Amino acid sequence: MQLCTKNAFRFKEQLECIHSVQGICLGGLFVSLYVVLSLFNIRFSEILEFRLAFLALAAAAFYGGPLMGMTVGIAGDVISFFVTPQSAPFFPGFTLTYAVMGFLFGIFLYRAKITPGRALIGGLTEFTISCTLSTLWLHLMYGMPWQYLLTIRLVKNTIALGVYTVLLFVFLNAFSRILGAAGTASKPVRS
Repeated sequence: MQLCTKNAFRFKEQLECIHSVQGICLGGLFVSLYVVLSLFNIRFSEILEFRLAFLALAAAAFYGGPLMGMTVGIAGDVISFFVTPQSAPFFPGFTLTYAVMGFLFGIFLYRAKITPGRALIGGLTEFTISCTLSTLWLHLMYGMPWQYLLTIRLVKNTIALGVYTVLLFVFLNAFSRILGAAGTASKPVRS
């Protein structure tokens, strides 16, 4: 299995997709899905929560590549902050986190056949970003010791890795079938 998809770095093609009417409409739907999924976060504390919005980023990246994944990550995070109830102030570091996550999902998922291995790569991407960037932002926001945050978040993300991998596999396979049935896939899905 090739780690990066063959089309991941065709940015001109991805920009054309984003600027098409279909791409704009689907991008808006992905942002909306991100906001709705943000309402279903399972929060245990200020520093520990399970989030489902990454599924919208994965779907956007699967459909439109790294650029659409990044765009949906930025727009989704900003809009969901203002739409959903928040207990913390806006912090742009988290917007950067979801932009990077959406971009990396595009590198691994864009027009790829969704296999358990590819879903695991997506789960590991979420795991790595959550353990590094998100932990750094929480450290900067709350001043908690880095080692304490990293320990708690490693445990949480290790548990979440399996759940997120299964969710990615099931969700993206279903999304792939929907795209195929609707005839919206601009080109056939490749492995």
